Amino acid sequence: MIEIWGHKDAPNVRKVLWAAAELRRPLHRIDAGGRFGGVDEAAYRAMNPNGRVPTIRDGDFVLWESHAIMRYLAETTRDQALIPATPQARARMNQWMDWQLAHQAGAIRALVMMTLKTDTAPDAARLSAARRDADALFAMLDDALSRHGFIAGDGFTLADIAIAIGYERWSRLPIERPAFPHLANWFVRACARPGYRDLPVAA
Repeated sequence: MIEIWGHKDAPNVRKVLWAAAELRRPLHRIDAGGRFGGVDEAAYRAMNPNGRVPTIRDGDFVLWESHAIMRYLAETTRDQALIPATPQARARMNQWMDWQLAHQAGAIRALVMMTLKTDTAPDAARLSAARRDADALFAMLDDALSRHGFIAGDGFTLADIAIAIGYERWSRLPIERPAFPHLANWFVRACARPGYRDLPVAA
């Protein structure tokens, strides 16, 4: 069985757990990172010199970075349906997965640091600017979802998993958010999938 190091509340770990559930790939999870620590230990750094979670080990093969792991699980699963069949559709999926890491994740992280991981009230101007940055990104998603049912087109892909976990984190922050009806409808449908229902509840 594939081993995965990471705790259930880490968004990047949740992406992999969801993908594995969709693909019916059982994982043996070992709590690491966050309050569990362990990522600075020599044994872990020998597997993942970046010192983050998740990391997986499949026999003698070790891999880190959540999106690389998601793609590996999908590409090594027979009859999987999370990666589109055509080059153009796969490119669209990869575009949104890269966008999630390059833009959405950073915008949400900024808000998390200002609202949840602090002992002091956030600076109002900085918080307002961070909210506007995140809102603009989610507006892009809402517009894309006004034209087709899922992030990368008409089928559910790895891109939906990656972006839905970001949306999950953003939707639980103690901030005001605009109404994005297409995005909200998509998220409800994504969360109705068995793969999401099998996830451990996030804190």
